Amino acid sequence: MSEYRDAGQYDRTDLARWCYACGDLNPIGLHLHFRLEDGWAIATFTAQREHQGYPGYVHGGLVTCLLDEAMGWATYGAGIWALTGKLELRFRDAVPTGEPLEVRARIARDRGRTLDLVAELRDSSGKLVAEATGLLFRATGEQAERIKEVALSRLKTPAD
Repeated sequence: MSEYRDAGQYDRTDLARWCYACGDLNPIGLHLHFRLEDGWAIATFTAQREHQGYPGYVHGGLVTCLLDEAMGWATYGAGIWALTGKLELRFRDAVPTGEPLEVRARIARDRGRTLDLVAELRDSSGKLVAEATGLLFRATGEQAERIKEVALSRLKTPAD
């Protein structure tokens, strides 16, 4: 059984390491590691049996999580600290378990207070299996500082 400690026992960057999608300390997390290339935040993930809905296919909620997380990292990569306000998803095909999936996102338009993002998920053959658009809001004040501290502690570039 995993042991969880009180949040007060961690500093902020350590708390981020418990993120379900990208945290490396979360024993049930996805452990996504994003890299930045030409304005895209990109990660590879192989879904296992415990991630399925129907046998052999990734649960739709998990697909949504992957696309949302990629959008967040696309903003962080641009030095923008933002939170998801709206997410629209389109499933193009069943998403298979047991093979590498590539999730990627980028900023499509910066409107000032809000940002439009696009994200896509492709299977190991490169086929588009899901895509999303998102509206993210710029964080301000203390909230922006918290997000910035966490993101900068985990952000990687192609040279890393």
